[in-house]
Amino acid sequence: MALQGCIENQLGGEDLPNKPVIRSIKFNALMNTMLTASNMIVGVVTLPYITRVLSVRGYGDVSFAQSVSTWLSALCLVGINVYGVRECAKVRDDQNKLSALVKELLIIITATSLAVLTVFALSIQIVPQFKAIAQLMWMFLFGTLILSYGVEWFYQAIEQYAYITKRSIIFKLLSLVLTLLLVRKPQDYLIYGGILAFVMCGNNLINLFMLRKYVDFKVKRKLNLRRHFRPLISFGLQSISSAVYLSFDSTLLGFITSSNYQVGLYQLATKLKGVMFQVLNAVLGVFIPRLSCYLGQGDMPLFLSLVRRASGLTINICISIFFYLYAFAPGLVLLISGPSFDGAVLPVRIIGLVNLCSCYSYFIGLCVLTPLGRERQLALANFAGVPVSVLLNFLLDARFGAVGASLSILLAEALILSLQLYWARDVVSKVAPIIDVLRICLSNIMAASIAYLISSMVLPVQSSLFAIVGLILFVPADLFITYVFGDPTARMIFDGVTSRFHKDGDRLKFQ
Repeated sequence: MALQGCIENQLGGEDLPNKPVIRSIKFNALMNTMLTASNMIVGVVTLPYITRVLSVRGYGDVSFAQSVSTWLSALCLVGINVYGVRECAKVRDDQNKLSALVKELLIIITATSLAVLTVFALSIQIVPQFKAIAQLMWMFLFGTLILSYGVEWFYQAIEQYAYITKRSIIFKLLSLVLTLLLVRKPQDYLIYGGILAFVMCGNNLINLFMLRKYVDFKVKRKLNLRRHFRPLISFGLQSISSAVYLSFDSTLLGFITSSNYQVGLYQLATKLKGVMFQVLNAVLGVFIPRLSCYLGQGDMPLFLSLVRRASGLTINICISIFFYLYAFAPGLVLLISGPSFDGAVLPVRIIGLVNLCSCYSYFIGLCVLTPLGRERQLALANFAGVPVSVLLNFLLDARFGAVGASLSILLAEALILSLQLYWARDVVSKVAPIIDVLRICLSNIMAASIAYLISSMVLPVQSSLFAIVGLILFVPADLFITYVFGDPTARMIFDGVTSRFHKDGDRLKFQ
């Protein structure tokens, strides 16, 4: 009944011209998992190819331009990418309210994008680091402009994950084909940058075209932009702060060091983190609209039950990734990028710990603080990481390069996580008991040790096969040990798999 209540029309509202079909969380999670799997497959093929063809310096140039685009996008969107999901989910069954809301948010995006990108365009002509790779910067400026109008937040709010998945997979595969066909030598870094910008634009142009299917822009309703200003201050600070310590560090590293070589090393580590984050986002992204809906109905037990499931998945995924990276980083770097990137081994290990902090803080922010209306605390926590990240980057980057940037973001993320845990302690204490976390850590230590010892008996540690064999051994060992230890998430996975086998077996009996 709770789910039915979430998708029924609100009193006094009007049906959408094309009412979206709201699927189950399992279906949405499956779609997001397919999307994540496709992103990972494309990344597994593209990243080793690109890092070898472009060299560390060429890869660093593209990564530098891409990092600038990322935090500029945060300035343009001022938190609407998160705020829009929550607000549109609340009124998604009322055409008038939804149409007015989308129009208001697009007007705000237009104003911020014009201001931000005008300053950026002038900077390309003035700032030496931008001017040196001006062609790349112009490509990503245009991509950032289109991204600002991509309204991905709208499709997440109305839970159109099948559409999001199909569209994204098509453009990912297209980018893979273009990369393999057109990027053949170090001088082709401009072509690679153009492909990335093209994919960014294509995805979001289709979003805009499809928007008229769900939103009536002709609806006559008085717009009220002012009502968004106060919440967007919190969401904007949160989004911009996150972008500063997640993307601005690459930009700052490029400014402080003599070339983009260190940016290339650091970006290899952060690209791996990005792949891990996609795995988590596929899991958590489908929870957010439903959590907001349950709270809107005042159903706290259902809310806590769903948060408990999300927390268990998050902790298991993040801790497992950390221990795998720590044990198998040398072989993994060699597998992905070859010996020229051996300087990225320590940053990759540090980024594993960064991933643990940032992913759980992401979970708390989106699944606990945001649905509960604690945007102010969330913004303050994220904002607290900005001066720490910037100051430490200035102190460490010149001397330690990519390692310094990795340490800077680790300390910033640890501070943010600590503050979010404090402000969400009333919920976290109920959904993530410390004994469960310790049990997961112990099981992962045992699984990583077993995988490392067996792999090292048959393969040299400094080999790409070492990382592959280690992963093959680590995953089942981790699942088995956590299951034996009684972890609820592992038991849920095993029960789901065994029930599927039982259903398939019963089906075969009656054929």
